Amino acid sequence: MSLYRQLNKCLIPCHEDAEFLPLSEISARVTEDNIKSEVPIRKRCFSNRSLPRTILKQARKIFSILVLIQEAQAIVDLVCRDNITDEDLPLTRQSMSGDDQNVLISAKTGKAFPSFSLWPREARVRDFLNFQWLVQAPVLNALGQHISLDTKCPLPLIDCVMKCKSGPNSVLHKCKIHGAHQSIFKNDPEPYVALKEVNNDEAFEKEKTNLELIQSLKHEHLIKLIATCQKGSICYFIFPWADGGDLRDFWKANDTIPRSQELVVWSLRQILGIVSAIKALHGKNTRHGDIKPQNILHFLKAHDDAAMDSRRRLILADVGVSKIHREITSMRQDPTNCQQSTVTYEAPEAQSDQREGKPRGRRYDMWSLGCMFLEFTVWLVFDYSTVRSFRKSRRTRDDPKDAFGSFFVQTSDNLIQIHSAVIEAIGHLRGHPLCSGDTALVDLIQLIQHHLLQVDVRARTEAPELLKRLESIIHRAEQDGNYVYPRFVDNNG
Repeated sequence: MSLYRQLNKCLIPCHEDAEFLPLSEISARVTEDNIKSEVPIRKRCFSNRSLPRTILKQARKIFSILVLIQEAQAIVDLVCRDNITDEDLPLTRQSMSGDDQNVLISAKTGKAFPSFSLWPREARVRDFLNFQWLVQAPVLNALGQHISLDTKCPLPLIDCVMKCKSGPNSVLHKCKIHGAHQSIFKNDPEPYVALKEVNNDEAFEKEKTNLELIQSLKHEHLIKLIATCQKGSICYFIFPWADGGDLRDFWKANDTIPRSQELVVWSLRQILGIVSAIKALHGKNTRHGDIKPQNILHFLKAHDDAAMDSRRRLILADVGVSKIHREITSMRQDPTNCQQSTVTYEAPEAQSDQREGKPRGRRYDMWSLGCMFLEFTVWLVFDYSTVRSFRKSRRTRDDPKDAFGSFFVQTSDNLIQIHSAVIEAIGHLRGHPLCSGDTALVDLIQLIQHHLLQVDVRARTEAPELLKRLESIIHRAEQDGNYVYPRFVDNNG
């Protein structure tokens, strides 16, 4: 099979209905033997072996482009006379009119390559300029990198199987990074990623700034940003794909597993990790402002060796990141009402602060944590059906606020108090052997009830103190199995 046919067969469809030639295929197909078969000896300015070696060393991409436009022999003049290399790509015209329009120059350095002006057919020069983008797909090699690309340059994202809109300015995708174009994920050569496409510069810069702050914390329970990318007026965020969905998906998928000491300890460690992440955010004078199960992503396997363990982990995501997973997943499942879930975990002071133009404070996040951790405990002790029943019990027709399943109610005389269903749920928990006596979950419920779910903002514990208390629970749990899981408890719940 000719090299032309080989390279054509290796072109891979990718994001935006484009194509690219993977680096791995260029390395595999552009060999010394294939070069010799494409370039006759009489055309070589080097010795029989030195030209192929020069191409292999510095011009494999250039040669691939020339083969694809059926001008392979042009490599001789480009290498011998112009000393062209792959590092010179991409090329552009020196002038858009006149005698110089077929002289191509490097867009990076301005270095000129006059050999193109000697080509008898101008159309082939145009072909080179178009086909060069097939070999220009970038390599993602460091978390958080920013890539600026020409509008014609493809992203090495394949198998983009899902696509949906997310508001007026963004589109969401689930894709894979081609294995030859990433070196970040050692344990997964072609990892799935979440791709958010934004067509509003102001929205992009605002979210990018927020995510850069999160990345600077380097916290193992905060979402990682793989890369940001700008192609003309379109901007992209690329995140690891949470293969386990969000926290609610975790509850559903693991609903029938035995409630064991191992599960309780793992859950407590994840709760500790989330609180530690919130402490880190608050330490940077940043609030999350929308903590809920849908914004906790569940990663089943390691992606970043330094940041992810070999088991599963719960990761606190930025609002926009988790929405990618939620909206794409909703194409297969029942859609989640984002506004409804946000109101559910909203702190009592939310509406008054909004009316008065106050920003959400650190203790707002602590209320939301209390709501989510209480549901987590209900699932851990009982099951997801009980979590749903608990949510339903907080909804009434009398108060519009209750329709969202809030954890508090407003009385007829405008007093705010903890919802009776919340108090009842805590009572049911305390009646279970896992949550009675001297156990880890008893201490967790104490924290939730007396330090987080407090209507008075000033009575809520802030993240540093909560973290210390949770660390004490974890430390004891690691020393005393009976504190975690009393021996007389039936592990089937």
